[in-house]
Amino acid sequence: MSTIKKVFPVLQMGCAACANRVETTVKNAVGVASAAVNFASAELSVEYDPAVMSPEKLRDVVRNAGYDLVIEDQSAAADTLDEIQKKK
Repeated sequence: MSTIKKVFPVLQMGCAACANRVETTVKNAVGVASAAVNFASAELSVEYDPAVMSPEKLRDVVRNAGYDLVIEDQSAAADTLDEIQKKK
């Protein structure tokens, strides 16, 4: 299995328990090899099989847990993450 590693900003997490919920939900998704959420940076680091999982499907998984995932291109994602951090 060939996997891809990516980092995505996660929106609407209010506490460490929220981050844990997102991490657990993503880890249990089909096609995900590993996942870790950093609450402080509001980021999901995930390794997944692109034959089974996609960024869009990851966003759906996170949305089903009650949060949102930013899957735009990396430079725009960095800008979005900066905006999120400034609002905290």
